[in-house]
Amino acid sequence: MKRVLLLSIFCIGLFFSCTDRDDNVSMVNIRIQNSTSLFFSEVRVAKNDTVYENIEAGKFSEYIEFEKAYPTAALTILTDSTSLNYFPTEVFTDSLPIGFYTYEITLDEENQVGLNFRIDE
Repeated sequence: MKRVLLLSIFCIGLFFSCTDRDDNVSMVNIRIQNSTSLFFSEVRVAKNDTVYENIEAGKFSEYIEFEKAYPTAALTILTDSTSLNYFPTEVFTDSLPIGFYTYEITLDEENQVGLNFRIDE
């Protein structure tokens, strides 16, 4: 009987202590993935004038909350040696729904910036 009671208390405690990162989300959350070999000292999202800082090659930034955000955005990227720009080819008028998203930044052989949009689970 004691085992059943202890197991029940443990299960109830475990159930209430587990939270998902989506539980308290009230805005659009976007992070940057640096899929290049360069160190990004700054990535500026032009429309919101928001700055992500110090993103190492192959790493992610922290999420930043936005009231409105879109699947693409104009970006200015500062590295140790150069400044890079990305301008979207498509224009979106509807903001993303509340959730978590990633802008993956890539470079091609000619140092042209690419942006891949991803919905995070």
